[in-house]
Amino acid sequence: MMWRTHLLYGINALWVLTLIPADLLACDFGSLAACAALGALLPDLDAAESKVKHLQIISIKPFFPVAEVVHRSDRHRGLLHSLLGLGLVMISLVTLSDWTGWAPIAALLLGYASHLAADASTKSGIPLLYPREQRFYLLPKRCRITTGSLAEDMLLPFLAAFALLLLLNQLNAMQP
Repeated sequence: MMWRTHLLYGINALWVLTLIPADLLACDFGSLAACAALGALLPDLDAAESKVKHLQIISIKPFFPVAEVVHRSDRHRGLLHSLLGLGLVMISLVTLSDWTGWAPIAALLLGYASHLAADASTKSGIPLLYPREQRFYLLPKRCRITTGSLAEDMLLPFLAAFALLLLLNQLNAMQP
């Protein structure tokens, strides 16, 4: 999937958090959406060129060095596109929970998991049980999406509409 599709999948993954009472989140939904969007891009640190690799904060590319190291040590859709990769990211983020709270970390992990689900819906699939090479697919063969195809482009408006609906739902929930 392309970065924009992953971004929208990540934000849509936050529908899961709507099942939790708002007072337990203790975080504004915009921040959670940003965390989910970042999480949805993180697995592509292993790609030669990815949107997350070139993200800039005050003219600094904080993910560039990590992306270079990860790409040189593994191929695209390798470790970072597996349950092991998700687990490693989860373990490293849990150490930040005292500082950030649990909600941003949950949002980032939901975004990350959405990336895996989206790529498991493509013709390439993902190595879910890495280092085993066997590919995992969420969809039957004839329903799998080709990355960058018209089918993916046709999916975007639906993902955008559901993300907008989610954000509007959260704005409405904030009203007294």
